[in-house]
Amino acid sequence: MQRPRESDNAEQPEPNAVAQTSLVRGATGPRTPQGRDRTKYNALKQGIFAKVVVLEGESRAEFDALWNGLRDDLRPEGTFEEIWVEKLATLLWRERRLIIADGTLDIRSKTGFLVVDGLTCTPPLELDLLIRYDTTLSRNIDRTLNQLERHQRMRRGEPVAPPINVNVSSS
Repeated sequence: MQRPRESDNAEQPEPNAVAQTSLVRGATGPRTPQGRDRTKYNALKQGIFAKVVVLEGESRAEFDALWNGLRDDLRPEGTFEEIWVEKLATLLWRERRLIIADGTLDIRSKTGFLVVDGLTCTPPLELDLLIRYDTTLSRNIDRTLNQLERHQRMRRGEPVAPPINVNVSSS
């Protein structure tokens, strides 16, 4: 009789655990149209970063009015400028959603609750998230508007100063 080698006694992972590990490593998100359709609403806790611009319960007509108003004010020419105006309309719509969400939060009370898209959240963590979202959206709105205006000045042949980027870190 042969003596068993140590490697024979080593615990081998279960096949199911190996399969799950390899699935996690290679996870790339939904692959079917149905899966993508289900997951496009995953960012709806606040609705601020949802892939869908106009959420259920919001007015498509109001969004279109915003978009058309921006087109009238900014007068985009060409596809590139149209894309920037659409992006600006989307960012402003999300900012509007954030203002509505902020208005439903009773920040004076530690027991106040925020209800957005049917989900109930508690402050003060929720207030911190809203402030962070507001900061992100405000920066994106400023950046988008500046890039659009810069491009329009270049198209019209007006002098354009080089962009100034300032990175501030608190660490």
